[in-house]
Amino acid sequence: MKDKILLPILASALLATLPLEAHNGLELFLPGVPSPGDMIMDGNNDDWGWMDDSFYVTSDQQYDTQERNPTRDDYDTLYGFAWSAPPENMLYFFFRAQDDTLRLLEEDPKRWWADDALQLNIDADHSGGGFLGENMEEINNAQRYHLRIRPPSGEPVFWNAQLEYIDLPEIGWSSELYEGAPTGWSEVGWTVNPPDAENFSTNVTWTIELRTALWDIYDLSAETSTRHNNEAGQIIHLTVVSFDGDTESYNHEFALNETSPLSAVDANLMVDYFLLEAEDAPTAAEENSWGWIKSHLDAQLR
Repeated sequence: MKDKILLPILASALLATLPLEAHNGLELFLPGVPSPGDMIMDGNNDDWGWMDDSFYVTSDQQYDTQERNPTRDDYDTLYGFAWSAPPENMLYFFFRAQDDTLRLLEEDPKRWWADDALQLNIDADHSGGGFLGENMEEINNAQRYHLRIRPPSGEPVFWNAQLEYIDLPEIGWSSELYEGAPTGWSEVGWTVNPPDAENFSTNVTWTIELRTALWDIYDLSAETSTRHNNEAGQIIHLTVVSFDGDTESYNHEFALNETSPLSAVDANLMVDYFLLEAEDAPTAAEENSWGWIKSHLDAQLR
């Protein structure tokens, strides 16, 4: 188990010595899904048993960007990514939070950051650059989404957070719901336990499970956008921020250690995720990772 935990750390140390385009952060690994047809977006991780534990990010690997220090009894999280090749060609994401106090007060998705919620930042083509969302150039460049369980009626769980900065409702077309109908580009499931938990319920566990398409150029519709095609050996930019909104006066914001909070607006500061081949057995993840690292190093040193 120690070897498996050390794998991403040692690999990062090796790869940090190499010149990486548009990168100013950490390097992690993103495993391929062996059987995408078996993945059911219901908010449960029983279909993630194939993935080695070393690919998950835990609370110990995250810090509070607001410089507060809650205990793990307050808010304990785990998340992981995976990917599938064409023809399905999707990014997968699973997140679990064990939370001492649940907060779901905000009706307006533009304020979901004040609740218990997530922010997912994606730069699929690894091009870097700003993506706040004040203009179409920033929207084209990379995407930022908010996710929250129990959204208000008619609102998607997977919401384009660039709508906080620009009045273009049509950029919401990639969420799992757009204008009240499923889009087919994203699918989300979530759970909460206990099932009757409500605002300010205590000792709550909630999850979110996502499958979504990635985009190299994001425009006002799928037809005018450029879909990203996943392939083993690629590097894509990803970061996750989770919000723990315990009270109305403040919230905690957790991000991966050694990453900047500005990775939410500048893709140059995101984490590099290296896409690994799908394997049939969980134990193959470690061997595959080291093989991929060696071939990557060899290619860079030629």
